[in-house]
Amino acid sequence: MNLFIIQPFLSHLYPVFELAHQLKYQGENVVFTTTTPLVPTLQNEGLKFQEFEYLSEYIIKNYKSFLGLFLKSLISKAYYLERKNEFENAFRRTQELITEYKPTHVYIDQSMSEYYFFFKPFVSNITIVHTKVYSGKTKGIPPMTSTSIPGTNLISKIKIEALWLKELFKQRFREVILKMAFLGKDETFLWKQHCKKHGMDWRKEIDLKHSLNRGIKYVDNLVLLPKELEFPEFKKPKHIHFFEKLSPKNESVYYTSTYIDLKREYFLGANLKVIYMAFGTLAQGPKVTNFFNTVISIVKELSETLLIISKGNHTMDLKNADNVFTFDYLPQQDVLSYTDLFITHGGLGSVKEAFHNNVPMLVVPMNKFIDQNGNAARVKANGLGDFLNIDKYSKTEVKKKIKMLLPNRKLRTAI
Repeated sequence: MNLFIIQPFLSHLYPVFELAHQLKYQGENVVFTTTTPLVPTLQNEGLKFQEFEYLSEYIIKNYKSFLGLFLKSLISKAYYLERKNEFENAFRRTQELITEYKPTHVYIDQSMSEYYFFFKPFVSNITIVHTKVYSGKTKGIPPMTSTSIPGTNLISKIKIEALWLKELFKQRFREVILKMAFLGKDETFLWKQHCKKHGMDWRKEIDLKHSLNRGIKYVDNLVLLPKELEFPEFKKPKHIHFFEKLSPKNESVYYTSTYIDLKREYFLGANLKVIYMAFGTLAQGPKVTNFFNTVISIVKELSETLLIISKGNHTMDLKNADNVFTFDYLPQQDVLSYTDLFITHGGLGSVKEAFHNNVPMLVVPMNKFIDQNGNAARVKANGLGDFLNIDKYSKTEVKKKIKMLLPNRKLRTAI
């Protein structure tokens, strides 16, 4: 029996579904832990699930949140006991899962790697699942938060080491701030106490050399992307494996009559170049609106070219043009099968879908604190497209890159 402990967000769930379906096809039982809002998604996939209350994650975003936690910890001695009880209840809920389902294999989301210590005494086969690119420090590869592209010369190697020093310093700094806020009894303190109680060595097994989250040493890691999307310089460690298949989505709800009419008139038989632009849930705010309008003004001047925009349910004051069509949502995997250039925010799900449809990309990272910068760098390094800085661009630069990528049949064939 295979148990999946995955971060309860759609962007983490969708990449795992194809792996789960493949296990089911092989005759294996599969169960996901989840939260109430995501139950319909798992039901639509035909997957078994167990509603589950995950451990709270404490993030200090500013001095006010630090001060609030610090004063609460200082004034109320009961606050630590509340958090300790919450931690122990999370362990109890995990034990209940093990008792009920008796898993032989547990797949744990890399962003929740510490759950490994809840399962290790009871389950022998544990895999850490990466829904983003591999986050561990690997020789010659920059952190996933960087747009740097690795090279073979000494300067590149020094730069990459400097980027990792900066990345790991920021993480240790955040951990120190949390420890101060909780007067030394932070999440790490609770995990260390748990490991000591159950005969595990936290210090020997935890891997701190990761972007964004901690990892686990000596355990299989499954990265849910094609190896061709990694940097060519990536030397795969023994415990790293790639799962190359794309999780298909049920996009039937987005097949509106308007989209079907558009597809019939412009996609099927029409000899037009199609640009598709979508920034996922991040398609909001003046920064995005200004960029979208820049692209619209460029495409307006291009002959035999169509721009299809998926903007989400956000209000955006966009320009009008005869060759531009705007939707709230679209069946993205279907649209990409007719697309000549994809302008994307660089979420790994969108990058993988474009890759599987042989579509060149112009990546415009929106969230520069997670993996979108690194995804953009990998797209460029592998000759799959290019990227732009949303905070620093000109119309001339955008137009140049669109015109370079759009008619490039050689590039598409190479992909």
